[in-house]
Amino acid sequence: MHTGFPPKKRKGTGTAKNEQTELTEGSYVRPKQMEKIRIKPKAAFFVLAIGTISIVVLALQKEKKGEGALVPLNAAVTFDGSRILVSNNDTIDYLSAEVTINGYYKISDMNLRAGETYTLWPVEFSHINGRRLPLEQKPQQFAIWCRLNEGRNGFCSVKFNTE
Repeated sequence: MHTGFPPKKRKGTGTAKNEQTELTEGSYVRPKQMEKIRIKPKAAFFVLAIGTISIVVLALQKEKKGEGALVPLNAAVTFDGSRILVSNNDTIDYLSAEVTINGYYKISDMNLRAGETYTLWPVEFSHINGRRLPLEQKPQQFAIWCRLNEGRNGFCSVKFNTE
């Protein structure tokens, strides 16, 4: 856009040799080409080794704290032919527990308080597709997966005698 006034002048760098030149408004200054950065093989190996060691150390520290560790639960589970009795014999609660029958039918998000006994009926368990455990199918295996305190997880598995 031309306003009738001569273009304003400003100082800048216009050559690759960094000489001062007068630039007019709207002119373009081409930036100096960037030089390629080369990484030396020894430096790359050093950085890779430090990164690997750091990951291993962090993983070992996490394991020492017990986070993510699988702890066997002190639970008593019995099946009397019609119902399942589950007793939490631990001193800590089983949080967000998932209890399963025969590996496919489950009840999710149960909290089993320490020292409490719970009665579960096989028809309460459902498959991922929504179907309930059929009455003619007898429970053969029972499992509890749960979250414990301090980031640990608990597990218990019991096989029933189905005679």
